[in-house]
Amino acid sequence: MSGLLLALVLIGVAIVAALAFYAGKLLLMVRVQQQQQEQAREKKNQYLIDSIVLISRAMQSEQCELSEGALRVWVLLDHLELADKPDPVASYPGIHQMYEVVKDMPTHKARQQHDKKHIRQLDRIREKAEQDLKDFILADVESLLQQYRSQATQSTVS
Repeated sequence: MSGLLLALVLIGVAIVAALAFYAGKLLLMVRVQQQQQEQAREKKNQYLIDSIVLISRAMQSEQCELSEGALRVWVLLDHLELADKPDPVASYPGIHQMYEVVKDMPTHKARQQHDKKHIRQLDRIREKAEQDLKDFILADVESLLQQYRSQATQSTVS
């Protein structure tokens, strides 16, 4: 009887050891997956920051219309995943106001589906908002550049 008991104990120990090894392997896989997700998040955030800086510089140097830049920057800010990210509505009110004006306006092919009179009317609204908000938007652009320029990659900053 003691031989059978010893065999059962050894089998039990082997099963527990195998399950412990499998659990350790799963924990390692989870840790590796979390590290990969964090690296992907950091890479995405870096791309977003680089894009924000690039578009902000283009807006500042008048290479990009303020309405287009505000629309693009606002979407990028929305996707940015940083622990210390400020509230964009409070931090960038000019860009937010411009975004609110143009967010529902048709672009690209959608513009072609509207009559010219309607498009001209929308363009006048957009251009008026650009004029009215120009100083606020450029102040927000300067704030964005101050906040993110140091985090941008060298190719974006130069």
